[in-house]
Amino acid sequence: MITKGYRLTFLAVLLFLSCASMIAPASLRAQTSNDATQTSLADVVKRQKEEQLRGKRAKRVISDEDSLGPHLHQVQGMAASTVIIPYITITGMIPDGVTMSVPPDPKQKMMVSFGPSLDSCFDLECAESTYLRLLLLTFGGRPRVLFDTEDSIQGNAARIVHLEITHDVRGKMLATVAFIQTPASVATASCIYKASDAPDVETDCEAFIGSLQIHVPERYIYVRHNNY
Repeated sequence: MITKGYRLTFLAVLLFLSCASMIAPASLRAQTSNDATQTSLADVVKRQKEEQLRGKRAKRVISDEDSLGPHLHQVQGMAASTVIIPYITITGMIPDGVTMSVPPDPKQKMMVSFGPSLDSCFDLECAESTYLRLLLLTFGGRPRVLFDTEDSIQGNAARIVHLEITHDVRGKMLATVAFIQTPASVATASCIYKASDAPDVETDCEAFIGSLQIHVPERYIYVRHNNY
């Protein structure tokens, strides 16, 4: 026989369990709702950041330096000036800030030049040997050929010579010299720089040599013959 006190205790337990079963789903629903809200807010923040980044990328202005690279300008020399009229011109591209001033600007890391005149030469062998002899007299350094390559510029036979120059004042220097056969004589272009500046200058020198062009007049007359 169940006593009255036990019956009351049993009813209290049932009432507690009933309330707990009602509270638990509500709590679970509230937690789920909170998680969903937090996830939704996180997604919103993420989308906002992505839109801001897209906006920044879209607003970037592309400058000339981005699209064109280093600014260049054209320089010009001559060949066969004592052989034909009008003479042959040779052009190349060098970075802005580099000039062909004489004497060379000591602030410049690369020295670019056309010549000396090789109008007495009609082949590349003569042109190279004459250039090396004149370089010793005019530039003051002792040149040594490291290597050379046979090439062609606008259909004209060419020789690209790489030199090491020992200079009493400037120290060890490097040079790239192009000898280009033309119908009247050999044209030449040089780029000289200190060996220590090679990492900064070598690419620009190669670009200068690679940009060389020969301009032969359609009509010309000979002014004298070079028979020596």
